[in-house]
Amino acid sequence: MATIFDIAELAGTSKSTVSRVISGNGYVKAETRQRVLTAIEELHYVPNQIARDLKYQRTQNIGFLMSTYYSNTGDLINSFAGIARKYHYQTSIYLADNEEDEISALNLLVTHQLDGIFLLSAMNDWDKIIPYTKYGPIATWRRIDSKHIYSSYVDHYPLYLQALYYLKEHGARKIGHIFNSISSSNTVARVHALTDFSDENPTIDQSWRRFYSVSTEAGIDAGKRWIADRKRNQAPDAVICFADVVSAEFIRTLRNAGYRVPEDCKVFGFENDIFSRLFDITTFDPRIDLQAANSFYYLYHQIEHKEVQYQKITPKMIIRKTC
Repeated sequence: MATIFDIAELAGTSKSTVSRVISGNGYVKAETRQRVLTAIEELHYVPNQIARDLKYQRTQNIGFLMSTYYSNTGDLINSFAGIARKYHYQTSIYLADNEEDEISALNLLVTHQLDGIFLLSAMNDWDKIIPYTKYGPIATWRRIDSKHIYSSYVDHYPLYLQALYYLKEHGARKIGHIFNSISSSNTVARVHALTDFSDENPTIDQSWRRFYSVSTEAGIDAGKRWIADRKRNQAPDAVICFADVVSAEFIRTLRNAGYRVPEDCKVFGFENDIFSRLFDITTFDPRIDLQAANSFYYLYHQIEHKEVQYQKITPKMIIRKTC
């Protein structure tokens, strides 16, 4: 069985450098790190920490990678870790807010320190991430159509279309939109729904659109813009937000300025998180708990080769006081 000294010799580096690569602690040049990882693969090295289970080469540990904390991240983590515990797996959380940190975490698959990985978001291009699936299964919350990576996404197209028709039926004649990044797959699906709705309902004005790369203070900024447009009689009478936290900020900004929700502006959110419940926001429940469960089931099946019944996800609209 290969040792850390064999890895160091093949990679042309020191034992301490190999240790840093395996542990993930300490700085190692990207070129040197790659030589070490290549040597590990060639020699089929298994770290001592899991030598106790060489028959299966498992750690019973899943890596949960996230770049930042979203408003509903806590719900997702709790659901994922909870179902993992039922199957005797641990969940280790890694904050990877740049490409290098994400690759370092993915390399834990190569060194057999993680059995699988769940990506809350992806910092690197998928073409750079997919090769790591040969070392262990990877699942994600992001929308990706791939035979190598499992995606638990919910299609936002029919949901957004449903929200648009709901607002139309309840008297909205100018509908505004607060979107996430224009390159986001969910934004693409929502814009597609908006376009199809516009083709069938050309008299409804949907020209008020705002795009934000992050949710932090997006609702505040959009609220200020709505107020300025309201003074010029150009503000929409309904707004759909890409997240409930954005809806909450938007509502608070309008109310602080003396406007009423939903009388002056109907507000529709997404996600059904804590903010939607606190602010009584009309929203969609995408069943984050089931998305998390299905993601773990995929990883578990790939690791253990045992079939687990996936949960059917049926998002539903939740009507509250903001519409």
